[in-house]
Amino acid sequence: MKKFLWILVLCLFWFETGLTKPKVLECKKDCGTVDSNNEFSFQARFAIGSDKKGCNVTFIEDDIILTSAHCLGLGPEEKNIPCCDSETAKKKAKDWKEFKNKMYVVDGKDYPMKKIIVAKVLDISARATGWPPGYDILIAHVDRNCKKCKKGKNIKIVPIPIANKIPKHNTKALHVVAPETKKKGKGRIYINHILNGDILGDDDAPSSIQVIKHDGKQNPPMLFGASGSPVIFKECEKYVVHGLHGRGYDEGGFMYEELQLLQTQKKWIQSEIFRWTGRTEMIDSCSETGLRSFMPNQEFDMFQNDCVNK
Repeated sequence: MKKFLWILVLCLFWFETGLTKPKVLECKKDCGTVDSNNEFSFQARFAIGSDKKGCNVTFIEDDIILTSAHCLGLGPEEKNIPCCDSETAKKKAKDWKEFKNKMYVVDGKDYPMKKIIVAKVLDISARATGWPPGYDILIAHVDRNCKKCKKGKNIKIVPIPIANKIPKHNTKALHVVAPETKKKGKGRIYINHILNGDILGDDDAPSSIQVIKHDGKQNPPMLFGASGSPVIFKECEKYVVHGLHGRGYDEGGFMYEELQLLQTQKKWIQSEIFRWTGRTEMIDSCSETGLRSFMPNQEFDMFQNDCVNK
């Protein structure tokens, strides 16, 4: 699958390894609309180590967050990383091994001016099987009542469900992100996206991606430092998570973001939620009750990919 052998860009690694950013159309300042009404309270950031820095994370349940696997050091340049379960992921994730007792989530509303702790990470699970089209997904179980969460305990966070189906071509969407620098956005922001790129992957592929060209016309200039942040669209008139920002390739002066799609990963995510909490339901955009059970034998709307190493 030669067309997948592109230059992989892991935004977090540029700062950790000193790699040079590609010379592409890039957003430099005021990169989105401020979420002044706190509509997207599900968007937060990791707070790892003494400087409390880390990728974007998304609350998909009150106690479950979603992000990119490379955000904890599960990078594709490593060998033998078939991280398809919690124990394997924890053994391979560099940041987990170093900071597992000091890994928190901070609210995204005032980031990076304020870093108010809202949760402590208890456990992680990942699918991180390497270069495209390999996985780059991590989920985590968090505690919102931790000792350091007192100040952020009363911050209301409304989680967002994962989409059930792939949206139609040219569907309007939003990229929601808590930028890492004040220049790019003070607090949580959102940016218009158009889901007009090709969707790559099938039943035999380990994951599905949608390619978004950041040309400054139909989609905005590239926003770096946004690894783990979601692109969302409306399903049954409610916002749902479609894919994750965080890896792509540069070509012809533009970045082509490869959104890691989540619709074919819900079976795995549900199984981990059940293992951590005993719950058989997930929040759902199209259910009258707001919850939907996929266990033990209810079918999903889309084919669910197993963990395949390629």
